[in-house]
Amino acid sequence: MAVTAARSMGQAVERNRARRRVREAFRLAIASAPASAGVDVVVSVRPASANADFQGLVADAAAVLREGAGR
Repeated sequence: MAVTAARSMGQAVERNRARRRVREAFRLAIASAPASAGVDVVVSVRPASANADFQGLVADAAAVLREGAGR
């Protein structure tokens, strides 16, 4: 999994915080997901994810993993 954030998103502190939140959301989603075939995921962080509800981020991450597992 790769997590990226464009410079246009803000200062380095804001970009890094958003990346850490998204990475942790995927970590939790992976831990609760049933074992399946490997999936490569590249996530481009958007400004809204910096202040989004964390449980919503985890739910979105789980949805992405379910969609990728079906392919």
